[in-house]
Amino acid sequence: MTNKIINDISGMIILNKPKGITSNDCLTSIKKILHPKKIGHTGTLDKNATGVLICLLGNATKSQDYLMMNCIKTYKAELIFGISTDTDDFLGNIEDIDLEKINSINNEKIEKDIKSFIGDYEQVPPMYSSKKVGGRKLLDMARNGITIERKPESLKIYDIKVDKLIDYKYNDFNLKCIDILVSCSKGTYIRTLCKDIGKKIGIPACMGNLCRIESGEFKISESISLDELKEKVNYNDLSFIKPCFYSNDKTALTFGKFETLHIGHLKIINEVIEYSKKHKLKSTIMIVGNNTYNDILTKEQRISKLKLLGVDNILYYPLDEINKNVTPSNFIREILYKQLKTEYLVVGTDCSFGKDGIGDVSLLSELCRNLNINYKIIEKLKVKNTNIDISSTYIKNEFENGNFDLVNSLLGR
Repeated sequence: MTNKIINDISGMIILNKPKGITSNDCLTSIKKILHPKKIGHTGTLDKNATGVLICLLGNATKSQDYLMMNCIKTYKAELIFGISTDTDDFLGNIEDIDLEKINSINNEKIEKDIKSFIGDYEQVPPMYSSKKVGGRKLLDMARNGITIERKPESLKIYDIKVDKLIDYKYNDFNLKCIDILVSCSKGTYIRTLCKDIGKKIGIPACMGNLCRIESGEFKISESISLDELKEKVNYNDLSFIKPCFYSNDKTALTFGKFETLHIGHLKIINEVIEYSKKHKLKSTIMIVGNNTYNDILTKEQRISKLKLLGVDNILYYPLDEINKNVTPSNFIREILYKQLKTEYLVVGTDCSFGKDGIGDVSLLSELCRNLNINYKIIEKLKVKNTNIDISSTYIKNEFENGNFDLVNSLLGR
């Protein structure tokens, strides 16, 4: 019997979904290639749609809710005039055809009517969708010939850009088509928007091709195809996986190995906790590296101690092929500031970060000033009656030498 392969891998993939397979098919393909413990995405694309599909691996799935709720989506779609279908796109059965009215429409009137949808928008979900009502998918009901009443949902259209009206040949029909670029909130069905635009103009309409070109800050220009992904993995190149720690909460944060949680560490951590309470932030500890040394403090003991201290969030930043190549500036700017919304950062004087550990307190101070992050540098504590800095390395050496009373005092026990 072959053992199941599972990789402890976390991060985000900006996938360029191909036409003809479902979003879940994409996840299945990635799972077969990378074997992550967990996998998810931040918003389904229809089977025949293409474009940006944000896929989350491992612990990055904790960011799923944030990315789904806070990412504005931008789509490029073909809006077809003269025909409507039961699925609101060209995949469905034709419900209505009107080839006479399309000759009377013009760009100026169309653009005005299309742009009238910008703002708050009440949309009735299509029957041919994965949305569930009463525990059943609308799609399954529709396939069985069942149509039920659906409540409209409150959405928002942030912007619509309109191209020129052109002739469009579909089977034996001479139709009209216009490309639209739609920026909208989560849950918007572009094909239903196309149908609703047609109703506004007074002519049958549906959607042709659809491509999601942006999902929040993530653009199709930085996406990767499934074939490219597979090829990179074959060459042990995981550079397409991005670190992902997105959170709704503003944080006060410190980062480091924290191998022993000695009294120097506790001084830093308590500063984070106290500041968080005072300023109503989430106290966050980011543990960097694998921390495999267990003779003094196991992973479970570390978590228990941090929780007893009152830490809100404990994050792990393993130095794998993804994280170890993040530049120092991107570690502070992209991960701590943008993703974790750090408003207060506390470190010791010996902190290092980013690729090859070349980031230091001088660079950290400069980056924090540029980003308006409040920060505090805490001096290392000394071993009593000596000029020796307290460190995990020193404590481990004393532990191995059998100086247990000294070790316990330095651990605050």
